[in-house]
Amino acid sequence: MNTLTKENNQEAKENVAEKDQKVTTRVYSPNVDVLETEEELLFRVEMPGVDQSSVEISIEKDQLILEGKFVPSLEARGQVRLAEYREGNYFRKFTIGKAIHSDKATAKMKNGILELTIPKMEPKKTKVEIQK
Repeated sequence: MNTLTKENNQEAKENVAEKDQKVTTRVYSPNVDVLETEEELLFRVEMPGVDQSSVEISIEKDQLILEGKFVPSLEARGQVRLAEYREGNYFRKFTIGKAIHSDKATAKMKNGILELTIPKMEPKKTKVEIQK
């Protein structure tokens, strides 16, 4: 077997492994509360067991995408007797409109709850003069 064929076979095995991983990875849809005031949008997202470092928040055009990865760590504490939470990814997508300051968004995570605040833009006021 030449080097190129070995590389192709290795690549094919990795692709199969990636496909298998995609099939077995769970995707959780976290519960979300969305609050709106005149000044901001507030998202409260349940992500129990998710490490803050795995959370990704992206705002592009009028879409908000929230992602996080959950990796259980029960094995380190003892023998697992029951495990209903499995490794998986959290994912939610929202259409939020374009009248926001995405660059001023802030987020914090505490006790498995992600709180994301996105300031809204002030409505554009245009004064229309009446012609005489």
